[in-house]
Amino acid sequence: MSVSIYTTDLTKGECIRRLQGHAGREGWRQRWAEGTISARIRGDHFRLFAWGPMNVRNSFAPFFYGHLEEKSGRTRIAGCFRMHPFVRALLIVWFGVLMAGGSLILFLPASAWPGRSPPLFAVFGPAGMMLLGYGLLRFGRWLGRGQVASLQSFLERELKAQSHVAESSIKPVEPATTAPTDL
Repeated sequence: MSVSIYTTDLTKGECIRRLQGHAGREGWRQRWAEGTISARIRGDHFRLFAWGPMNVRNSFAPFFYGHLEEKSGRTRIAGCFRMHPFVRALLIVWFGVLMAGGSLILFLPASAWPGRSPPLFAVFGPAGMMLLGYGLLRFGRWLGRGQVASLQSFLERELKAQSHVAESSIKPVEPATTAPTDL
């Protein structure tokens, strides 16, 4: 999981006030225009969601989970783009059960199928269900392909935030040394 770091000259209180202007847009029964941003705020933690096309409900769409910290008049926004925790948990259970079931079938002794081979579904069912799950995940990410850009644009526009390289991914670069060459 990569961390996105943003900084803004706005105070933490002003950032929260601007985010609250987008709070209360969480209702799944309501239809929001594509690109509308909804926010949920708890203290200095917040979650952003960019609504996609009206007639598509995408559980695999990305959210931005962020945290606000104020230091010397500037506000640091640290967060990451990921799926809703319930969807992530469901995927872990889905793939975990299929891997356990598939492993069990593969490693069952031959005596478990007396006088015949295992049913075709028992052999290929778990693999097919894993491929189906992976395909649904990829399709959901494809449907939500513009939502990360919408969320980034929102942070830059509404919170006047500037993106920075994540601190955890900064690697020191050694200057290249060149030896003199004689031609």
